[in-house]
Parts: sequence; structure tokens; C-alpha cells
Amino acid sequence: MIKLGITGGLGSGKSLAAEFFARKGAVVFDADTEAKHHLHNSKSLQRKLINVFGKKITNDQDKLDYKLLADAAFASKMDQQILNGIVWPEIYILVEKAAEKAQQEHADLFVVDAALLLEAKYTGLFDKILLIAADREIKIERALARGNLSEEQIHKRISLQLTDAEKRKLADHTILNNGTLRQFYGKLDRFYKKYL
Repeated sequence: MIKLGITGGLGSGKSLAAEFFARKGAVVFDADTEAKHHLHNSKSLQRKLINVFGKKITNDQDKLDYKLLADAAFASKMDQQILNGIVWPEIYILVEKAAEKAQQEHADLFVVDAALLLEAKYTGLFDKILLIAADREIKIERALARGNLSEEQIHKRISLQLTDAEKRKLADHTILNNGTLRQFYGKLDRFYKKYL
């Protein structure tokens, strides 16, 4: 079984890449979705975060407010590193368990879709790291089209992530996604046939 880590900044198309591999039969672990699910179910993790970030991430009932947590986490690089330092070790355990399960089920390809894979420094688990890159303006345009973040929030989040140039040095392969969806899928298909 090949273990592939897919990463890329906001609006790069990394989740589309993960979906592409899922259609090829890969078992996909979406780190963002799994992290939210885990956080929702883990009272100890919630308490840990409230202890560190304080009242600014809680609602009127002193319960963790996910939107306020996101605001706090993207307030500065330091806050983001603190959040990653608390959450990522637990996500890593979930990734390992999911990989073991995929292996037992005789999957040929196990994919982890994670925006902060390189920032979290959890690359040792993977056989290959694929970076999905795109020009900054294109990423901003795509992120705005989703309609869930303001332009200011998008710029802030992009500024807190490693640049594509920095990520390129750490990734095994890079696919540039500045064109059409058809072109992107063509590049992914060539990558799949050559390496996977």
C-alpha cells in the first residue's frame, strides 16, 4: 500500500485531488474533517484548548465555540502553532489507525488530505508528498467563490501558511493547478499512472 500525503494552500485544489484519487479507489483521510469530528467528540481536547486560549474561544455557556476557535487560531502564527501543537499529535494517531485499517482491507493507496501537513512536520508516515500549487491570485479567487470567508480572512490564512515555494522544497512532487479542471485532472492522471 502506498501512503500519499496531499497538501496545498487555501484554494489550491488539494481536496479535488483527494477526490480524484478516491474515485481511483484510494482510501482518503480528510484531516480537516476528521480533526473537527475528533474535537467535537473529545471533551479532554476541548478542555485543553480552553485552558490554553481562555474565554476568547468559549460561548456564553463556557463551551468551546468552533468559530471563535478558528478566529483565535488564525490570529497569529504563534496561535496557529499552539493549536497545531495540541491538535496534530492526536490527528497523527487517527491517521496511523486509518492507515492500518486501510492496509488490513488491502487498499492499494491511502491518501491524507491535509493543508498543514508540512507545517505540522508529520511527513515521515508517507511514501510520497504531493503539493498542489497555484498562483496566489487564483487561490484567492477560488476561496472567495466558496463564499465562507471574507477576503481579509483569506489573506490572513494564506499569510500564515508556508508559501508554495517553501512547500516545494519539502514535497516530493508538485502539480501546478492554474488552469481548467480538465487540465488539472489530466495532470493528476499522469501522476497517478507514473507513481502510483
